[in-house]
Amino acid sequence: MKKIILYVVTCFLLASSANATPDSKILQKFKETFPSAQNVKWVDDKAGYFVSFTQNESYNKVFYNTEGSFVYALKYYKGDGLPTNITMSLNKKYGDSKIIGVTEVTTQNNVVYDVKLSKDNKLYSLNVSSDGSISKEEVYNDGTVN
Repeated sequence: MKKIILYVVTCFLLASSANATPDSKILQKFKETFPSAQNVKWVDDKAGYFVSFTQNESYNKVFYNTEGSFVYALKYYKGDGLPTNITMSLNKKYGDSKIIGVTEVTTQNNVVYDVKLSKDNKLYSLNVSSDGSISKEEVYNDGTVN
């Protein structure tokens, strides 16, 4: 019985937060910035609003604070969406590697790319700045970090 009650309460809380609707100012900003967003889902938080959606075959998450200002955005996609300078930088250093996925992190002042790529049975986790420089590199081989 406790499990059923817990389940019902959890479902209610999830449903109420998933159906959160921000004020019209935030909605207007969102619609202007992402006019072709699809599958839009809002979740409220004590610090503001999270919105997740798809656009141009990419999955996105954006966070707005309680005043309605943009804080950061996450965009998930495959390597073909990377800017040319970053692709060239990765090709120069990693050659015939395969990009598995990219998380683009955008703040008001910066864009950083978290790139996962594989080469020679190794997985590389990279933080790449918008100028193409690599600020962090982790290499995984056989489930361990090198």
